[in-house]
Parts: sequence; C-alpha cells; structure tokens
Amino acid sequence: MEENTEVKATNSMADVVAKIENESKFKKGQIVQATISQATEEGLQILLPFSKKEVALSKDEIDCEQYNADDYVDKIGETIDLLVVELKPSLKLSQKMIRTLKEEESLSAEIESGKEFTVVCTGTNKGGLVSQLGTYSVFVPAKEIRPGFVKDLSKYEGKTLRLRALEIRKSGRKEIIASQRVILQEEHEAKEAAKIAKEEEFFANIAVGDVVEGKVERATNFGAFVSVNGFDCLAHISDLSWTGVENVKDVLEIGKTYEFKVLKIDKETKKVSIGYKQLQPQPWDLVEGKYEVGEVIHGKVVRIVPFGAFVEVEKGIDGLVHVSQISYERIETPASVLNVGDEVDAKIIALDVDAKKMNLSIKAILPEPERAPRAPRNNDGGEERENRKSRFTRRNSDDELSTWSEGSISGTSIGDLLANAKNNK
Repeated sequence: MEENTEVKATNSMADVVAKIENESKFKKGQIVQATISQATEEGLQILLPFSKKEVALSKDEIDCEQYNADDYVDKIGETIDLLVVELKPSLKLSQKMIRTLKEEESLSAEIESGKEFTVVCTGTNKGGLVSQLGTYSVFVPAKEIRPGFVKDLSKYEGKTLRLRALEIRKSGRKEIIASQRVILQEEHEAKEAAKIAKEEEFFANIAVGDVVEGKVERATNFGAFVSVNGFDCLAHISDLSWTGVENVKDVLEIGKTYEFKVLKIDKETKKVSIGYKQLQPQPWDLVEGKYEVGEVIHGKVVRIVPFGAFVEVEKGIDGLVHVSQISYERIETPASVLNVGDEVDAKIIALDVDAKKMNLSIKAILPEPERAPRAPRNNDGGEERENRKSRFTRRNSDDELSTWSEGSISGTSIGDLLANAKNNK
C-alpha cells in the first residue's frame, strides 16, 4: 500500500515537472520541429526537442486531405514542423495551422500594401464594427464605415464589409484597423470623374439639328426621358406628335430605340431637348392627292369664330366653313346653328396645300331653295317690280370680304331706303 502511494506521488511529480518543462520550453505561436515516432488511427505520436515523452498530434491537425495511418508508417523518424497552438491545460500542436498561418501572413502583407479584403461583420462595440480574419481581429471605426454618420451600427451585423487596412498590429494581439469608407469614397469620385468626362465628350459631339438615336428610359406626364449615348435627354410631350398627344406611351414605347432631332442644347444646365415629331411627316404633307376640290368630307366642328367654323377633317387638318357657306338662309352668327363637337358633312370648295388651307361648304351639299316668281309690269309701262335684292359688301373679323344679299322689305330694297334717307336730309 505504501509502495502504490509512493508510485502515484512519483508519477504526479513527473507530470508536474514535464508540464513545467513544456511551458518553459515553448511559447504559443512558436514553430517547433518534432520527430514522428508512431502512426495510429487517431493520429501521430511525436517527440519534441529536449523531451523523451511522446506527445499526441491529432489527425485533424495533420496537413493532408485525408489521414491514413499506413501512409505514415514509412515516415517514422522524419521530422515535421508544428505550431504551438495552446499550452494550457495541455500542450496542443498543429501542422495544418502552419499552412494556414503562412497563407494568412502572405495575405496580411498584401493587405498592408493596400489590397482590398472582405470580412463578415460579427458584432459591434461603442466605437464601430468588429470581425475576424484568421488569427487577426478586425476593427472598423464607426466613421470609417461609409461617408456620413452611421446611427445604427447593428444593421451591419452579418453583412459583408469591403475593407482597406489603415493599420496592422502584429505584436501582441494581432489586429487590423480598417476602413470601408475610403473604398466607397474612391469609387464615388471615380464615377463622378467618369461622368464628367462622358458629359464633356457628349456635348463636344452634339449640335442642334443633329439626328440621334435614343432609347426611351422612362415616361412622365410632361414628356419622355431618352438615353442618347448614355446621356438623359428630354423629349417634351409637345414634340412627340404634330397632332398632339395626352400620353407619351401613345407614341413611344419604353425600352425601344427611336430617332430624334436635337432641338436645344444648354451646356450650363446640362440639358438637351429633342423632338420626335420633327422627323415625322406633318399631316398637311400627306394631303396632296388625298383630298380634292369637290370632294365631300365628314368632320367634326372643333372651333367656332365670328366669321365661320373650323371643321376637323382628320387629326392636324382643319377646314374653314365660312359663315356664308353654312346655309342658304342668312344667319347672324355661326354659333346660332353650329356647336363645337357637331359632326357635319361638307364639300371642299378650295384647297391650298402650300398655304395649309382648306375651304369647306355645308350649303353646297344642301338642296337650293326655290326662287319666288317675278311680279308683272305696271299699267304705266314701268319696269317690273320684283323682290329686289340689294347686294353690298362687308368686312369680316378675319379681314376677308364677304358678299351676301338682303331680301326686299315691303317691296322696297334696303338700297332704296338708304337713298331716300339721304335725299330727306
């Protein structure tokens, strides 16, 4: 019994001495050379320098794709490099970590020279965001997250950060202090510089009157924004059709490319106005051979003026029905017999394509009223008295001359009345 107690005490003392020796001989992060002494299913047994006791190297820490003990039987007695990973509670070594460490140090050298790297944010503190890159802790100060103030740091947790190192600390606790703001700022400045260069090139190669191709990007109630060589130009809704439209999509299709004419350029405000209708034929350009004098058309009254009514023959083509051509009967004003919106038939009595004028007549397609019979001669051989019609000319508001007849009143013409009034003065 006393012997067993003495053996246990001796073993415990040996373990303590070995532990003290290990802790004194090795440091965390140190690379040591060890000799392979055995290969088992759990891993390798190795001998460390200045130590007669074998230490286990787990198969998970061996640098190979898949551990097989038979592959290491012939390697017994060879030396390998191992990294001291932990000292307490027991010595832990790794061969795999050496390769990882070398790759990490190579990466840190590139990062130190300015290379961009990425990490996933794992948390926050009062000063900014924290993460991990291998054995390096990564810290991004709040002011270095992006341009401007970041109120809620927590929204970045779990997000990938694009970083550039501001400082790398390798002694003691390994840490990288990094910034995402500098990358975003550089990209913004590069984008602005490219935009300015593109604008300068655009304005240097465009002039009023040019015909350009553009892709319709979006429509508004006042027009369409069209991309011409990557620059946004405005096609106002009034410049889309000669006949007028209420909706851009009635003429242009979003995403489709059309030809436009450059109407106005303002380099100061960086604005370019373009037109679509300017490259389309005007309605009057198509009238030649389409309509002829004597033809009867069907149209709608669109405007009434004191001297007549304008009838829309088709979109963009209006014809004038003069007040004298509305009816065989004398009318005081066109509005007394016609209303805007009325649909009427009328005959073309004059057509001047160059002047863009068409004269119409409604009464020309109406039956002509019967004339009253002539009155007999008087017994004194005087000339026949008939319902004379005095003809006189008046000037319309559009400065056109119009002639019409007034029937006799009680057998006396207006001309006679005017002559008698003059003699009685």
